[in-house]
Amino acid sequence: MSKRNYNIRSDFADEMISRQVDEKTYQHIEKVWQDIKTNYIKILEDENVLGKDKGDYVSIEFQNILDRDHRDMVVETVKQNLEIMMKNMKLNPQKILVVGLGNRFITSDALGPGVANEIMVTAHLYANEDHSMLKGTGNVAVIQPGVMGQTGLESSAIVKSVCEEYQPDVVFVIDALATRNTGRINRVIQINNTGIRPGSGVGNHRHALNEEALHVPVIAIGVATVTSIGAILSEALDPLDDEKEKMLEQLAQKNHLDLIVTPKSMDDELKHLIYIVSTALNKFFHPAFDTL
Repeated sequence: MSKRNYNIRSDFADEMISRQVDEKTYQHIEKVWQDIKTNYIKILEDENVLGKDKGDYVSIEFQNILDRDHRDMVVETVKQNLEIMMKNMKLNPQKILVVGLGNRFITSDALGPGVANEIMVTAHLYANEDHSMLKGTGNVAVIQPGVMGQTGLESSAIVKSVCEEYQPDVVFVIDALATRNTGRINRVIQINNTGIRPGSGVGNHRHALNEEALHVPVIAIGVATVTSIGAILSEALDPLDDEKEKMLEQLAQKNHLDLIVTPKSMDDELKHLIYIVSTALNKFFHPAFDTL
């Protein structure tokens, strides 16, 4: 069989793992609780077989997004993993900036703006001298930089300018991601401390939002909302033989494998994804959120 010279896009570190991968460059632990599967990956070297930046990656996979109790379990799992990541990073932030990336007019890319709309903003209140009424809350600011087609500016330039003015201790970036597994669309959340490239979910990579660029620690939260034609065909044609491989090679040469798709249920399921991510963040940022 010919060696494959095309890649199926995935923004998830755990999807790059296979039995053939040398584990010297990373560590991997999988845990299952209730119906939630969590993969912990620590990439140890800049040059690694997964092709990801050095750092920590946590993927939280779930199935029953339509059940409120199950969604709340996912919320708690996301919150707990944020706490663990912050502890491992030895961060105790006093000022937090949340960045909702994406285009609010495109459903599959509207996760970031949708989450940003639901975050409880308090930075303007903390600007006052009297903080007595803010007990149980954190100092949180939120921005939605939009996309270059809307603003004419790189998202990274907008976020960097806000960071210079607001001086946050940590930046949380929310964005839509691409999965290579169709069963994981709208069913998996990834948290990492390596940052993100706006537009990565649709293959339109822009300047990175990471600690190197912003000079502030960055935690990225992404949800799989799209996949590619290549991923769908690879699943449908599995196992591959020489004839199937040749067909995929021809499609790849015409750039057909990079076409992006999202499920027809995206409109309904987006609101549940926004609820999960925004509620987990609000509970994490504001310890007294449930009583406010």
